[in-house]
Amino acid sequence: MVSRILATLAVLFVCCQPDAAWAQRFGGQFGGAAGFWLQYMIPNIDTRSTFGRDLGDLVLVGGRGFIQTGRVRLGFGAFGGSFTDEGVNSAGNEVSGGLNAAGLTAEYLIVQKDLELIVGGFIGGGTLNVEELLSVTGEVETINRVKESLVIGIPWVRAGYNIAPLVNVGVEVGYMVGTQGFDGLTIGLDILAGLIP
Repeated sequence: MVSRILATLAVLFVCCQPDAAWAQRFGGQFGGAAGFWLQYMIPNIDTRSTFGRDLGDLVLVGGRGFIQTGRVRLGFGAFGGSFTDEGVNSAGNEVSGGLNAAGLTAEYLIVQKDLELIVGGFIGGGTLNVEELLSVTGEVETINRVKESLVIGIPWVRAGYNIAPLVNVGVEVGYMVGTQGFDGLTIGLDILAGLIP
């Protein structure tokens, strides 16, 4: 009986220490989360890939997740979307396109409280699709397509806030850099749910 009381007191003593994992914001030094990922991108694209047309901005929708140990988060993300405005090039042909990609994420937490500040990024591969609809008589005569594979990297800075014990909302500002003359500013929003230490 005495040994049980001593064991219980010892456990309570350890758990009540200020630096104990128990006393961390949630879940200690290890955790993970997954959720929704939205990105807005202002792309620069080599016009040789877009039939001489400067295409519009991109809205990319997807998801991402991570596992965390200490201040390091490693994870996976994927997104896809289409150009938000479809214009006509100088020949009067309609041009539209889209991008999809998937890859790995890595982040380091500079500040981790209810309000967090993070530096991180994404690296992966994707596909850029562009279509030109050729119309001569008012009806679509032909469709020209360009499909290019890309290697994509996005370094970013993220500010996140814990709106609930298991939910974090963040905003990222970054710059997407890709092969095939593809790059541009990105602004991201994510909503992550899980055990966030």
